[in-house]
Amino acid sequence: MKIKTLVLALGLATLAGAASAQNFNIGLEAGANFANLVGSDLSMVSSANDSKLGFVGGGFLCLNFGQSFAVRPEILYEQKGNAISGTSTTTQLDYIEVPILAKLSLGTPVLNPALLLGPAFSWNMLAKDNGGNDIPNLNSSDIGLVGGVELDIDKFLVSARYELGLQNVSQNVNVQNGTLTFLAGYSFM
Repeated sequence: MKIKTLVLALGLATLAGAASAQNFNIGLEAGANFANLVGSDLSMVSSANDSKLGFVGGGFLCLNFGQSFAVRPEILYEQKGNAISGTSTTTQLDYIEVPILAKLSLGTPVLNPALLLGPAFSWNMLAKDNGGNDIPNLNSSDIGLVGGVELDIDKFLVSARYELGLQNVSQNVNVQNGTLTFLAGYSFM
């Protein structure tokens, strides 16, 4: 319930920001996740944790407050999980994720580098191993912290970011999502 209230408050703040923003951009982005699990109880889950390649894609709204600062809410479909080294065993944890990122840039035209930082709120949509078995005791939501870099090239963007989950993936162990994401996008408005 607390997560839903927090997301609603952030959504309302974003809409209020949209009314006062000087301009905005809307666009689509897609890329790849290199996801694994991190945490002190990882040895209980897997003896040889390895990254799992997954898809990430969705859209964004960039609310620009001047040349160098923006707030960028996104809605993404993200495939996370992990692979176990030396085996064909994987876990797939798919989420609908809503990052709310602060974007600090140089404000230069055409070629504009930026830093991204903010929270991400996720809701689990799928939790299976590669045998098709459901993963038991999985938390239905997650909150993460995202940090990364972005390069805007006119209406195109490329970004790299890392997200660390702040909540345990499962109710029984101290293990969180750790995800390295690479995205390319286009701002059409």
